[in-house]
Amino acid sequence: MKSLLHSRKFWLAVFGVVQTLVLYFVDVPKEIWMSIDALVGVVIAGIAYEDGQEKSAPSYTLTEADEE
Repeated sequence: MKSLLHSRKFWLAVFGVVQTLVLYFVDVPKEIWMSIDALVGVVIAGIAYEDGQEKSAPSYTLTEADEE
């Protein structure tokens, strides 16, 4: 649960839901809040891709011989 609360994807999803509800009830045109939803989805997908690439990349550690 702690990692969920630190997740950028989670908070962007929460933002997307809240902004959709608020803009829907404030009578903002549907095209505008749906476009914002699409942008939030693209940002979430980009973060997920970045996280996946980071986890699949080999990790290197510096040793004293590397620093010379």
